[in-house]
Amino acid sequence: MDQKELFLREEGDAYFKRNRSTHGSHDGSAVPEDLRYVYHVLDPFRSRMGRILEVGCSNGLKLEALCRNFEASGMGIDPSAMAIEDGKTRPGASHLDLRVGTGDDLPCDPASFDLVYLAFCLYLTDRPLLLKTVAEADRVLKPGGFLAITDFDPGTRYRKPYSHLEGAFSYKQDYTQTFLECGQYYLAGKHCYSHRFPRFDEDADERVATAILYKDPDAYPAWR
Repeated sequence: MDQKELFLREEGDAYFKRNRSTHGSHDGSAVPEDLRYVYHVLDPFRSRMGRILEVGCSNGLKLEALCRNFEASGMGIDPSAMAIEDGKTRPGASHLDLRVGTGDDLPCDPASFDLVYLAFCLYLTDRPLLLKTVAEADRVLKPGGFLAITDFDPGTRYRKPYSHLEGAFSYKQDYTQTFLECGQYYLAGKHCYSHRFPRFDEDADERVATAILYKDPDAYPAWR
């Protein structure tokens, strides 16, 4: 069984239960490091943030905060049915469209979002589905829109056993490069920190980064 099916069947719910204490509410007094950076970089473009998609949304807590900050509507995708159900019962998330699913098969129209946020999901994506997941994010993001990625950022590329489920793996690498190398995205900013503290970490395995990419609507201008 591949990791997608494992997360849809059991590990998505198990992950949510292990981390349930962190999925209470973001009242603005303690903004998570990733959201703090997204707000900072995209504040000049807030008038363009009409629709936001978060892949790996858990119960929609961060999506709710993003939509509140940018006064946008939001859709969230997560493999945990338990997390999605929890999100649907929260009054603050009643306006969100939360669905069970994975990033390789998004139930969205092309070019339908102004911001797509890939939130700690790529490192657990099956390698045969990685490029499909990247293509799906690109498909649903509008030209001139923004892509945010928060994931491990070790400075090299490797895999290691996923500690919570035998037979599964974590794949750690700089996922921004997959988008940048195609020539249609520009790196608007990158913030490096870690799980342990809000700054650069000397331990490569603990490094995390939030990156903001701009989808250039005219990436290939005519030669002059």
